Amino acid sequence: MSTILTFVSLAIVALVLARDWGHRKVTLFALLRPLVAVIIIPFVAPGWDLHGAGLPLEIGGLVAGVALGLLAVAFMKVSVDAEGQAWTDAGVPYAVIWIIIAAARLVVIYGSEHWFTQDLGMFLVSNHISVDAFADSVIFLAIAPVVANRLAILVRVRMAGAGRRSAAAVPS
Repeated sequence: MSTILTFVSLAIVALVLARDWGHRKVTLFALLRPLVAVIIIPFVAPGWDLHGAGLPLEIGGLVAGVALGLLAVAFMKVSVDAEGQAWTDAGVPYAVIWIIIAAARLVVIYGSEHWFTQDLGMFLVSNHISVDAFADSVIFLAIAPVVANRLAILVRVRMAGAGRRSAAAVPS
């Protein structure tokens, strides 16, 4: 496995946990920062495979990544205080989800290079899937959980704030 892929996978989980672990203030910058990755992906992705079965594999990686990000945010509490400041609370279950996501991604990468290289190659060839499409799907599987997680936090902050405003508007 390439050192850079290992580093990126570990860095993603480390940065997410460093940002989210415990009781944290929610800032717009912290929520939008991962969207920079969305801007960078087209420049680092090997190439989009828009024909054959490559596109469904890329979409599958994207959908799986979004699902994992939403799963992780389900283990995070989002609240808005009386001053309107949003806060998140993430504990051990949240950290475990992110560690499992990173470990699974590393196992897939390592396995594709060492354990099931030939089977993977035969699968890709027999299904007319390019190596670029496989690489793209792994990239999506790395970035999509973080982006989906941040967007879900933003939505939950908006919902918590709206709930607080509507509760305040109801006369006692």
